[in-house]
Amino acid sequence: MTEIPTQTSNGEYETNKSDFEFTIDIVKEAGVYIREALRDTIETRWKADNTPVTNIDIAVNAMIIEKIKQRFSSDRVHGEEESTEDNVDSRYTWVLDPIDGTQAIGKLDTFTVCLARLDTEGRSLFSVVYNPLRDELYTAERGEQSLLNGVPLEVSKKEVIKGSYVHFGSGLRFDDLVTNGVLYDRLEGQGAKIFNTRSLAHGCVEVAKGEFEGAFVGVRTPFEAASVKLIVEGAGGTVTDLYGNETGRLDGEINGLVVSNGLIHKELVQALKP
Repeated sequence: MTEIPTQTSNGEYETNKSDFEFTIDIVKEAGVYIREALRDTIETRWKADNTPVTNIDIAVNAMIIEKIKQRFSSDRVHGEEESTEDNVDSRYTWVLDPIDGTQAIGKLDTFTVCLARLDTEGRSLFSVVYNPLRDELYTAERGEQSLLNGVPLEVSKKEVIKGSYVHFGSGLRFDDLVTNGVLYDRLEGQGAKIFNTRSLAHGCVEVAKGEFEGAFVGVRTPFEAASVKLIVEGAGGTVTDLYGNETGRLDGEINGLVVSNGLIHKELVQALKP
């Protein structure tokens, strides 16, 4: 019988360990495929939003959907490159980014695989972010401390913008907020050190690891957000939308993310305002 998280009397869900281990296994299996696929010619095309997609993205998306449907036939999968049909009886939704940071392939070792399982309220029960080239596995379960390859994660204790490492990752696609250029100038003017490794999730988990103090996810899609929010919060960090509000559901359109160690969060949100 398929094991699923059970709902307690207070409305919370208890994660079934075998489901979480299954998630880790399929993401690591995807990592094996990615490392082997990188030895061959990579086929790249550009989507309507001017972002690249490769044959590897498409294959990993399909592979993970197939694995999930074999075990959880009634679950919905919301993937960046492909999704399953909506099921009105679905209690759970998986949010999948098969390759976050496609532009880094062949150039940087920062691209990741992101996968999270969400409850009926659009909140992550557990999530993983896996870097197949570094063999770094970030894992989080609701209410538990986040881990990197089994070792507890903790955000940095830096309290000021000056000297803080902040990750951008993508353009800000919100007309009522400042542009990337203005944001860059504002934060650099306060002494921040700006990074861009082409993977939104990589910048966020670096905050969870304590290497970066902040990161911005400037997109409306949840494919990275559903995984990184739980990981950062489980390391003691803070995650809001770009306006400083609760993120809300992470299985549909979002208002981006501001991710931080919690100590410089207000300053990062303020820097986005026109």
